[in-house]
Amino acid sequence: MDWIPRNVLILLLVALALVILPHVVRLPVWITLLCISCCAWRIMVFRGHWSYPRKWVKALFVFGGFLSVGFGYGTLLGLEPWIAALILAFVLKLLEMHQHRDAHTVIVLAYFVALTEFLFEQSIPYMLYIYACITVITAALIGLNQEAANVSLQQAMKKASVMLLQAMPLMLVLFVLFPRIAPLWTVPLQTNIARTGVTDRLAPGNIAQLVQSDELAFRATFEGPVPSSRQLYWRGIVLSYFDHEDQAWTQQRPGVYGPTLQSKDGEVPWKDNMEYLGDEVKYSIVMEPTNQNWVFSLTLPKAEGAGRMGLVRDFRFYSLQKINAKFRYELTSYLDNRMDITLSDFWRYRYTLLPDDDNPKTSELAGSLRASSDTPEEYMSNVMLYYATEGFVYTLRPPTLDGDTIDEFLFNSRRGFCEHFASSFVYLMRAGGVPARIVVGYQGGEYNRRGNYVAVHQFDAHAWSEVWLEGRGWGRVDPTSVVSPERIESGLESAVEGEFLSDIGLSLMKFRSSLIITELRLQLSALNHYWDAWVVGYSPSVQMSMLNRYLGELNRQTLGMILVSVFFGMLGFTALLLLLRRSQHKLAPADREYLKFCRYLANQGLARSMGEGPISYARRVVTLRPELATSVDAVTDAYIRANFIDDRPEDVDTLRKAVRRVRLSVLAGA
Repeated sequence: MDWIPRNVLILLLVALALVILPHVVRLPVWITLLCISCCAWRIMVFRGHWSYPRKWVKALFVFGGFLSVGFGYGTLLGLEPWIAALILAFVLKLLEMHQHRDAHTVIVLAYFVALTEFLFEQSIPYMLYIYACITVITAALIGLNQEAANVSLQQAMKKASVMLLQAMPLMLVLFVLFPRIAPLWTVPLQTNIARTGVTDRLAPGNIAQLVQSDELAFRATFEGPVPSSRQLYWRGIVLSYFDHEDQAWTQQRPGVYGPTLQSKDGEVPWKDNMEYLGDEVKYSIVMEPTNQNWVFSLTLPKAEGAGRMGLVRDFRFYSLQKINAKFRYELTSYLDNRMDITLSDFWRYRYTLLPDDDNPKTSELAGSLRASSDTPEEYMSNVMLYYATEGFVYTLRPPTLDGDTIDEFLFNSRRGFCEHFASSFVYLMRAGGVPARIVVGYQGGEYNRRGNYVAVHQFDAHAWSEVWLEGRGWGRVDPTSVVSPERIESGLESAVEGEFLSDIGLSLMKFRSSLIITELRLQLSALNHYWDAWVVGYSPSVQMSMLNRYLGELNRQTLGMILVSVFFGMLGFTALLLLLRRSQHKLAPADREYLKFCRYLANQGLARSMGEGPISYARRVVTLRPELATSVDAVTDAYIRANFIDDRPEDVDTLRKAVRRVRLSVLAGA
């Protein structure tokens, strides 16, 4: 038999729809329509209304499909175009699926298409969905290899479910023990995918739009006590160049930073220009993908053991590869520290540089405040006093600023968000001859007691200032804390009551006052955190750290020996179970009832001989016990009918009743 059973074809069509469905939101509309057309054509062939398409029709589908990929994505290179091409090959193969070989090819393609969804999503709901897809595909494979022409859908699905569950222990062992190695290649995500996150350009309005998002940025788990909210300043980007035309702060050019401090590289000249003071804070972070190189950390992080990350010249952590997937890393920070104890003339010039003839009112204000201050520290205090006493307001809906935006904010609107205060403060510092820069990242976070971690969301995005003072180095100064201390102490929601997440229609974060909803949200968040930390983020360093913790110091050779031993041990155990199960032959209901009859007579001294047939045994029993003739003959006749003639359920019931009458006859004779 080489034709495809009807129920197998149904399973294949269902599997096709399931594996393509998650990709629909990323596919161009023309590719989606082409997939629907191919499936509809195959269904019509299945129902006998249409015939298989001719060669020129197939060629038209192929040409149109790959043309849609090119025009839909603008290129044939990249992750999403390749996956779209794979999906096209998958659905087009349906139009020429005649024999078992074609069906096997479609099943293999279905497995590949299902697994490609993990390139975009690795959450628990998607994992369960893909597991269901794999079950349907495996059921189709089982049905395709059954001998019966009309394979039961229920039986195929049941067998597929059992097989996948049986494979779980071995899968878990391989996942935990198999050496994790970095991929030999990387598949970049499309750079035009919109992802929420902080940006490397700060202008009035940027972060005011970002804070209206409740998406997760990262989760941080601490070893020991969690620092207070006022200490949780997550540094990400340092902005030190002010663009006069755009009135925006940007990063220095990469060449200015110099070499990166990494554990595997040699020492850099500026390594001795920093000091780690106080107690260390150890923590791990599971970061959401940003398609950028910056990563987030507290000050001052150590670079030892960072692997793919390094500390750059402005003392922020930087990833050597773009974060295209969830990324777990471990750090040690010293919240009490000194950065750039001494500052060269070059960097003094860089961090006090301002455009000429820009924001004249601000420059005049800086001149008057600096003239009335004896030291840079006093000047900084006077500027902070200016924010505290001149009626500044912290709001998520600041007015639009035109022209010289610093002047407009300081002297006209006086309503703004953290970016307005940080930008104007750094400008005033530089105008007074004090080196200063802007740091963009996140501040605070929500502590989840269920998972013992701090969840940092996009609405926690924040901008603050760093000022360099003689003998102290760079120190954090947050002018927002003067205008709105609630933002630093209690979070954004406390600072902007009524404006928090006002642009989002439905968000569980809005219902923090409800204990039930908050508890449910924290429980789900904790579950996702453990999944991200120990499954999605199970990197080579995490694997070795966990195994060393529970198994002692291990090397790759020892780990390989443990893996091989466990693997063959499980194979031996499985083989033993199969042998034991094979030796236990399952009896038919009629045989089971007849053996009960034989065991009962054996207890009466009428044991059945080895190889003795039912009729011969009945004759011998009747000869020895004539009073049992009627009941014994009834059992024998019922057994022969149930086992060799009709094989109906009611015959088994008749046999069961006849066996009971034998017992009653013996009791009556006794």
